[in-house]
Amino acid sequence: MKKIKYFIALAGISLLTQSCANDLNTLPEGNISGEQLNEDQSKPEKILGGIYLDLRSNGAGGTTVHSDFGIMGIKAGADLMSNDVIQSTNQHLGMFYNYEATNASNIASEIVWTTFYARIFVINKLLDDLKNDTGTKNRAIKGQLLALRAYSYFHLIRFYANDYKNHQSDPGLPLVLTSSNPSQGLPRSTVAEVYAQITQDIEESITLLDSFARSSRAQIDQRTAKAIAADVFLQTGDYTKAAKYAQESKQGIALMTENDYTTTGFSNINNPEVIWGFHNTTATMSIGNYYASFFSMFDNTNEGYAGAAQIRKLIDKRLYEAIPDTDYRKKVFNGSQNAQYTFNGKTKNYPAYVSWKFKDPTLFEGDYIYIRASSLYYIEAEALARQGREAEARQVLFDITSKRNVTYTLSTKSGNDLINEIILQKRIELWGEGYAWFDMKRLNVPLERVYTGTNHTFGRFNLAPDKFKFQIPNKEINNNPQIKQNE
Repeated sequence: MKKIKYFIALAGISLLTQSCANDLNTLPEGNISGEQLNEDQSKPEKILGGIYLDLRSNGAGGTTVHSDFGIMGIKAGADLMSNDVIQSTNQHLGMFYNYEATNASNIASEIVWTTFYARIFVINKLLDDLKNDTGTKNRAIKGQLLALRAYSYFHLIRFYANDYKNHQSDPGLPLVLTSSNPSQGLPRSTVAEVYAQITQDIEESITLLDSFARSSRAQIDQRTAKAIAADVFLQTGDYTKAAKYAQESKQGIALMTENDYTTTGFSNINNPEVIWGFHNTTATMSIGNYYASFFSMFDNTNEGYAGAAQIRKLIDKRLYEAIPDTDYRKKVFNGSQNAQYTFNGKTKNYPAYVSWKFKDPTLFEGDYIYIRASSLYYIEAEALARQGREAEARQVLFDITSKRNVTYTLSTKSGNDLINEIILQKRIELWGEGYAWFDMKRLNVPLERVYTGTNHTFGRFNLAPDKFKFQIPNKEINNNPQIKQNE
């Protein structure tokens, strides 16, 4: 068996653990040595903390490139593959925008693959070691681990396989569920088998986290697990469970105010809508590179790649024009003309359709938001509508849209028109937050960037949804003889 080495960073110190793995090359290589879990009863909790930290850090995907910064980098990259988010020049995350990321030889494919499989390996090792421990503390740790594994596979399957609908028997992913694997790697399980594991993990997580009171929004609690479950079941078409979990997860959470939305609410984990995120500090941002971070890439007002280097992020012209002037969400985007904008004491000139949504008043130390309660309104509304419960769906849609647009009235639409209204509002609300491309793939919506008056840039082309699939990285293909490449 080939010894695979991995690294987990935690608050500036190294927590090292050791294991044997195989040529299924899902782990980043590094210097490994370490202690066994039973030497330190607090080690499971520390390693779990390290996983959370890894998932927001530069190098999570095993590289040193500045596009490699964990969950936020992958969510940003996915949105850049949609119709709605534009990058002005071809640098850094531009490989997603121009679809080079889908190629096996492109580093983006390796980043996505390694970010999640590296964590899955550590999760499996910890789950194996906690298998017979039913104590309250480790019950909560197991619940978080299962939710993280479900979340990881959920992202992987949507990148590297066809959509669930009508493709259940298609090749999915190597389903690694233990730290002891065959020496020659694993073949790809089917799409249905992968989703069955995801749903099993996330529902077991919900049960295990029933009494867990987290100390930080960086941790996954039962509310977070239900939010993940809602998204998963929407994907698989189990609309009853999708609506149920979405409603339960958002229950009791206040929506962010106009001031939150239009100023610095997207860089603050204390935003009332935050269900899961990460509180960044000077210490956490020092891991890797300041410039390899979300706000460097997406905050056009800051001094990073988007701001100082002017690798701007823009909104698609059509989507901007679909936002009513009475909707305050329109305020976080520039209109059709160049304009000045003042933030954090600095006034700068900006191009048409530039985004001012993500603003960080610090030097890239803004908090990361992974899941907001807003997303659950659209999941619940769509799931209700698809069950034929259209009156309930309209009310859920009204509950959020009327908060953003004081002139919005209860929808009278039905059927596909109602679904389309829900999806449009979702695209407006969650622009740049990692939902649009996944929804396009799920709903079989093509990429259409060539149109009269388009403001798309170097990625100006149209694609059918069957092109929305990443090839498995060459590193994995070369090291695992049982795996077959996507065509």
